[in-house]
Amino acid sequence: MPIALRVERVAKQYRIYSHPGDRLKESLTRGRWQWHREFWALSDVSFEIEAGTTVGIVGPNGSGKSTLLQIITGTLEPTHGNVWHQGRVAALLELGAGFNLEFTGIENVFMNAALMGFSRKETERLLPEIERFAEIGDFILQPVKTYSSGMYVRLAFATAVSTEPQILIIDEALSVGDAVFQHRCLRRIKQMQENGTTILFVSHDPSAVKALCSRAILMNGGRIDTDGKPGDVLNRYQGLIMEREEAYDRKEAVKSSGLMGDEHAAVAGEDLGRPSSTLRYTFRHGDGSAEVLAAELLNAARENAELVDTGDPLVAKMRVRFSRACVDPVFGFLIRNRLGIHAYGVNTEQKQSKLGKVERGEVVEVSFAFDCWLGTDAYSVSFAVHSEDGISYDWIDGVLFFNVACAPPVEGLANLNASVASRRLGVAAQSLINQGD
Repeated sequence: MPIALRVERVAKQYRIYSHPGDRLKESLTRGRWQWHREFWALSDVSFEIEAGTTVGIVGPNGSGKSTLLQIITGTLEPTHGNVWHQGRVAALLELGAGFNLEFTGIENVFMNAALMGFSRKETERLLPEIERFAEIGDFILQPVKTYSSGMYVRLAFATAVSTEPQILIIDEALSVGDAVFQHRCLRRIKQMQENGTTILFVSHDPSAVKALCSRAILMNGGRIDTDGKPGDVLNRYQGLIMEREEAYDRKEAVKSSGLMGDEHAAVAGEDLGRPSSTLRYTFRHGDGSAEVLAAELLNAARENAELVDTGDPLVAKMRVRFSRACVDPVFGFLIRNRLGIHAYGVNTEQKQSKLGKVERGEVVEVSFAFDCWLGTDAYSVSFAVHSEDGISYDWIDGVLFFNVACAPPVEGLANLNASVASRRLGVAAQSLINQGD
């Protein structure tokens, strides 16, 4: 397939000054003295995108995603490197970019269309479609500075897609719109895909990336970390986020405990009877009869499950040490969605799995295997061990977090994986209705 977009060794440098006056000092010395430090937002970024494909760009905040899109669209000049594209480009960048806040919505539509090479007559022909898609009513005649963020993105997206670009660039702006508008945007994007439009967009929504993209690029530290299939790239992205989170938690744990250097390393070299150094939680309670030492959520490859496809087989595993002898302790886990709604929970008592008497100091590992038929959302996992009477030995909330992606997306808390069947009833049924009339 022909190449629609080529990025060649692009780099972007910013000068960071500690104090506002340092910039003036540097200019007065004509650069002989430097009062700044260099920050490279992008370093040696190169890739090609084939015409008619959809590519997602993901990465943590500050990784250079928005800077890269601004350079591609021409609103920012690279320090080094070149960008080449074939065909008209329409961009929907972060809120506040592209529109003049003092102009009315109509004036901004004409201005943006003119920048893309449209005459006033051609823009007037497109205007009814833009108004219909944006659905902001008479506000289109008001200054953009009076708009809500949702109204802004409605008009910006409507303008971008109605100009029928060969390349569409979107920078996370769609997350601002309401659910109805997001669905409308996704339908339009799919229509544009079918018509051969090349689409490049930044998103933190793994479901959108998996549903729309044939390829994804992970940016990290101003460089391309991974470039490949969306599933592989998103797994790497989730792992990167968890690595950062675990590093932060370890640093905080060392700071709060006062352990440093070799002393901390000794704690990290734990055995099965010690708590895991990576165990963290949002809330914990219990009478201390037992202690959850470690908890894991594993996928089929026995790796930490951070991004999960709906229906994937998972294993929730917990390791518990008992501080006193107990009879038939009950082990369980609970999954909640991001709103705190219980999605699924089960324990060994419900599964009629009794352990009998457990001695003081004994360590027990329990695993729950299940297929994750959950809907698209972010979820947390809690683990607990208690008596048959419900007395809590140890309960820890928010131990693990994971995301479920569905392609195509499904609505609701659960994915019931419904099948569909249809049949034509024929014209006879309609003729009977007409006779009744």
